[in-house]
Amino acid sequence: MDATQTYIKIYNLLPGEAEDFEFDYDTTSDDLLSELVPNFEQWGDIGWMELEEYEYNPHGNTMHLTLHTKWAAPTEWLKYASKATSYFHNKMIVLASIQKDETCVTAGAYMDGEELQNKTIFEMDSEEVGKYYNDDETDFELDDLDNKIWDSIGKFTKVCEQFYLGKENEDA
Repeated sequence: MDATQTYIKIYNLLPGEAEDFEFDYDTTSDDLLSELVPNFEQWGDIGWMELEEYEYNPHGNTMHLTLHTKWAAPTEWLKYASKATSYFHNKMIVLASIQKDETCVTAGAYMDGEELQNKTIFEMDSEEVGKYYNDDETDFELDDLDNKIWDSIGKFTKVCEQFYLGKENEDA
């Protein structure tokens, strides 16, 4: 992994709203990032950021963005983006950033420019992460590291959905 990857999920965006959003914004290029937050001073400590992927899921009424940054999660950018357009008004937005060395995952929830949550949800020493990439370490499978990272993201997302959106616990 050569960049910090950030996964953003915007909830309760109806298909018509997504269609209009795709008409109003260039969802195929990095221009989307600066169109949503044109003042670079509002991007926080992010030196550069690239849009890797945009997708809309009509079944879940969710918009998904995948961004690449050098190290830090784009929390300040997302705070401003969450209030920058009427399409995101009263929409919960969840962010999960996997640091490029996979030692840390930060997550946050935002709505209308307000930070609802912002915390580290996974942390592991770099030497320990290195064992998962070392073929000589037979007790450490890379899939296990991936599962630990994605399980922490899934748990955080589920808690946010339950608490802020009132979704039922499917495990109950």
